[in-house]
Amino acid sequence: MTQYNRPTQGHSASSRFGSLESDRPAQGRPAQQGQRQQPPRRPSNPPRQGGGAPSKRPAGLSSGALPRGFLPLVGVCALILVAGLLLQGLMPNGFVLTDIKDKAERPVAAQVSEIHGEGPIRLNEIMSANGGVLVDDNGQTPDWVEVANISARPVSLRGYVLAKNAKAGNVFVFPDMVLEGGQSVVVYADSTLQDDGSGELHAPFRLSSGGDVLMLFNDADVAVDTVNIPALPENTAYVRADRDHWTASEQSTPGMLNTEENYRALTSVIQNSPVQLAEIVASNSRLRPDESGVFHDYVMLRNTSGEAVDIGGWYLSDTPRLPRLWKFPQGTVIPGGGTLVVYCSGLNRLEDVNHLHTSFRLSSEGETVTLSNASGQPVDSATYDLLHTDEAYARGADGSWSVGTPAE
Repeated sequence: MTQYNRPTQGHSASSRFGSLESDRPAQGRPAQQGQRQQPPRRPSNPPRQGGGAPSKRPAGLSSGALPRGFLPLVGVCALILVAGLLLQGLMPNGFVLTDIKDKAERPVAAQVSEIHGEGPIRLNEIMSANGGVLVDDNGQTPDWVEVANISARPVSLRGYVLAKNAKAGNVFVFPDMVLEGGQSVVVYADSTLQDDGSGELHAPFRLSSGGDVLMLFNDADVAVDTVNIPALPENTAYVRADRDHWTASEQSTPGMLNTEENYRALTSVIQNSPVQLAEIVASNSRLRPDESGVFHDYVMLRNTSGEAVDIGGWYLSDTPRLPRLWKFPQGTVIPGGGTLVVYCSGLNRLEDVNHLHTSFRLSSEGETVTLSNASGQPVDSATYDLLHTDEAYARGADGSWSVGTPAE
């Protein structure tokens, strides 16, 4: 097994390139003073009749002779060819590069060989062009990496490291946290650093959607896993299919192991949730103004239980294939039997839990609104058709939906 040492911050490799110097031009020998000048010689071949000048052979060439320096040049070319054939035989796959930089001093991603350690912690799923599959607590959609415990026993992640390569300066060190058997954790790759274990995990580097490399080091400073990430379209995950194979997939399962069962769980509506969608108004001109007195389209939620429900970390979306499009801020609570209005304004305001503004707007021509829990599993969904100004798509006491007048 090939082993790499853990990256050391502040060190980077550089290459020194020599420069080619052109040969100094030969200077002609000056005529010696006092040298006797010879009289001009009469040409041995008189001009032909008709006034034409006699043809002359180019200076420096004689009939049948090769140019000066030709044979040494052939020898040099032959040596280069032989050296190339030897290198091809010794390194059929080419050089392995880890820290090359281009002329603009920007890091160039380089492929590395797969490493198969024996530890239970593995890179499990990666998304390098997140367009709304997963939203962080700041309402942003950064790239993300999922690390999983493939064993049946709990494993501490303390001291494990995520890095772009073995000599990277910006690395993410996992805090003192434990992954149960079969459990996974998501780390956002957005060039910020949050690793105290008190909330979300954020790495101090980003991933390139055009292709990248990612390495995982254990607490003994040994690289136990790595992956060469190909170019990925938006919202496409690079998923570990088994021990040795990865595949691109649109069926991402962030925070869960990569199984068909988990994907169905993330896309199937869970029944009997105490919090439900109650009303949708997609063209509002006069009802429920926001904190600034502006009228926005909105979705109303209702808590059908007698106890308060904390929905911080839940999700709301108007795009079925992106159920985690907008995330409720921590501390969002609906009292027992109460309601909560969420403005679909596109303003994406999360500061005031009493005046919530989503990152998307509703279409009066019809959409599907989905409410999901903190695991990303849908708990309620409603699809409406055309709604006119100040019309509501509302849930009745029996659970059925109909178009009518919004509740005051």
